[in-house]
Amino acid sequence: MLQQAQVGVGISGREGRQAVNSADFAISQFRYLVRLLLVHGRWNYQRACKFVIYSFWKNAVHLSCKLSRVLLMFYYTFYSGYAGQSLFEDMVRASYNFVLAFPIITTGMFERDVEEEQVLANPGLYVNGREGLDLNASKLVEMLLSAAVHSCVIGFVMLLVCRDMYLLQAGDYYTFGTIVFTVLVIAMNYRAAFLTRTWNWVTVAGQLSSFLTYLLFLAVYCNKSVSDQLQPWMYGVPTRMLKSPHFWWPPQIPKQCEHQGCTEHRRALFQQQAPNTTHMHLVGTLRSLCDALSARPFCAL
Repeated sequence: MLQQAQVGVGISGREGRQAVNSADFAISQFRYLVRLLLVHGRWNYQRACKFVIYSFWKNAVHLSCKLSRVLLMFYYTFYSGYAGQSLFEDMVRASYNFVLAFPIITTGMFERDVEEEQVLANPGLYVNGREGLDLNASKLVEMLLSAAVHSCVIGFVMLLVCRDMYLLQAGDYYTFGTIVFTVLVIAMNYRAAFLTRTWNWVTVAGQLSSFLTYLLFLAVYCNKSVSDQLQPWMYGVPTRMLKSPHFWWPPQIPKQCEHQGCTEHRRALFQQQAPNTTHMHLVGTLRSLCDALSARPFCAL
């Protein structure tokens, strides 16, 4: 019966250890079953769901970048001379799953969305695992749609940003493809960090090691002694990538949007208070202060 069940739990007692040896989990007393199911069962379910969803999602984004080339490569062919050249170099593309494995592995090991005391005090939280609410067909469809949107945004935005890039005009498509691939790796690490709720030195090390491993791979693979044997065109690609201003422009978008959003939000609040004649002088003073703060490179309010 224990072997036929999806998860077998054996209790060690006077009857011997036959049930324990045939079970997936073993406990010494029956009262530990509550903690095994409600706490560890829910944690393992959450970790497995996040691991599966992220693994499919990052590969779907990468696959969508390939599938979206039906439209993306149409625009890219104007720069590649209608050669049908791939956007990513083969060895760089092969490192995708390896360098992105570290963050989700650490998340799958240490993730705890709810503390143990809260789970035991609210047994209803176990319903998510019993009903399969965090991993089902709708979640997979949502993941595929999200992957398609992310891949199109990354691909088309980078092409539009770099459309006048001197590297494209000079025919250095490997550097351009490496820039797009690096942005893709950064976006995947952001996604893994967004899914992680439990942060410790192991999860931080997993996030840092992912990107550092990717940079180390580029440094070794694009070295002259290695690139001459494998791919001569990759020599010096990291240097040209880091020197290109187009590589550093996309991370500035959230900062600029946040600053503009804070400025507009403050102005909207002051406009709502303007009809109050009693506080007109105070509103004018605050508005002047807001305009002065908006001229600074950071949002003070």
